[in-house]
Amino acid sequence: MTPRTVGKGQCVRYRPPGRFSLRHLVSTFMKERGGKGVVIFPAVLAVLICLTGCELSDRQRELALERQCDVAEEKVRQLTEEVEKLSGDLKHREEQIETLQKLGEKRLENLFSVEEIKLGRHSGGIDLDKKPGQDAIKVFLLPRDKSGCVLKVAGDVKIQLFDLAQPKDKTLLDEFFFPVKDIGEHWSGSFMTYHYSFVCQWKTPPEHDEITIRATFTDYLTGKTFTAQKLCKIKLPPPKAGK
Repeated sequence: MTPRTVGKGQCVRYRPPGRFSLRHLVSTFMKERGGKGVVIFPAVLAVLICLTGCELSDRQRELALERQCDVAEEKVRQLTEEVEKLSGDLKHREEQIETLQKLGEKRLENLFSVEEIKLGRHSGGIDLDKKPGQDAIKVFLLPRDKSGCVLKVAGDVKIQLFDLAQPKDKTLLDEFFFPVKDIGEHWSGSFMTYHYSFVCQWKTPPEHDEITIRATFTDYLTGKTFTAQKLCKIKLPPPKAGK
């Protein structure tokens, strides 16, 4: 039977020899009745409709099952990849734990870690606004290991400026905090120069020319805290007229 050409949106179904359409069955039946009108009982009509539509319904179910299988296979593939990745991560962590256990608890003693911090000799007052007098302190911080070598290490830095000539409850002039995520921007490493530098501009000018710098460094490797202190002299702005 040659397939029939149909318009867009219509369904074409192949009917193998020996199968008849509902229209063909009804037409044949009417011819056998001499072209007279016939009455087909609803039950018989329903059976004929089911017989002609069962082939299409079966194919639709097959296509739906195929789509479900494809989705399931893709999920299985993704889960397999995730399991393989997690297995690799777990194996790597187990190897790290085994290595750390072999090294023992004293492994930190063999690392190059901070043993002390020093404030550079050039720490002191600077002029930022180009007006008479100094309006900030520049602090040079040097973390050192047990051999005295300066190290670039991760940690938090807090710098406090004191005017010890003031009454006890007013000695703190200002304080500044530099978190570990920003500390790399303050590192200088070149020939014969290795240090962290921090510019600390006070909000209220000091009344005396001697300022005490106190720096605190918290080492992220060992968790230890180190402090250093230094007295420096600054140039105060000239007194205002009338004072």
